[in-house]
Amino acid sequence: MANIFQIEARAILEGLKLSWKRGFRQVEVESDNALLIDTIRNDFAENNNTVEI
Repeated sequence: MANIFQIEARAILEGLKLSWKRGFRQVEVESDNALLIDTIRNDFAENNNTVEI
């Protein structure tokens, strides 16, 4: 069984995928899970040369 961190991460990922498929390139993500947002920001910046997400 997945923990809440994994569930929240999957929900954000699926939302971003859907947004990008529909042509949105600047998307604002809000969450009360600061660790998750920090992880997303750091991993995307390292993997995609993205400065800001």
